[in-house]
Amino acid sequence: MQPWEELAEDLRESNRQQTDDIAAKLRAIGCEPRAAAGPQPVAFVFTQAEVEKLTAMEHERWVAERRAAGWVAGPERDTERKITPYLVPYAELPEEVKEWDRQAARAIPEVLAAAGFEAHRLSGQSTMAER
Repeated sequence: MQPWEELAEDLRESNRQQTDDIAAKLRAIGCEPRAAAGPQPVAFVFTQAEVEKLTAMEHERWVAERRAAGWVAGPERDTERKITPYLVPYAELPEEVKEWDRQAARAIPEVLAAAGFEAHRLSGQSTMAER
């Protein structure tokens, strides 16, 4: 994690695309973003099953983004040659790499709050853990 000002432009764009995909991810788990009703957005916590679904979706989004930018799979990361060992299905990622995406998934309510929004479960929707 680095301050925005220190990120290369391709990483800034990746962050923008990740943020643009939040609403789609929320819909996939029976939620939606809404404008905060008050000055303090309502606290929201995902179930572990929801975090895993959001994490897998983020990895799929990231893989598509990287492939579109010309990245290829390889044994070691080489940013100049656009090679990464992480262009694999989510299930094949090492746990520490999955955890990077889990952190991003868990942070979605904070990202929404910073923009004046909240996550809400759609009425009549149960959590993924209840399904």
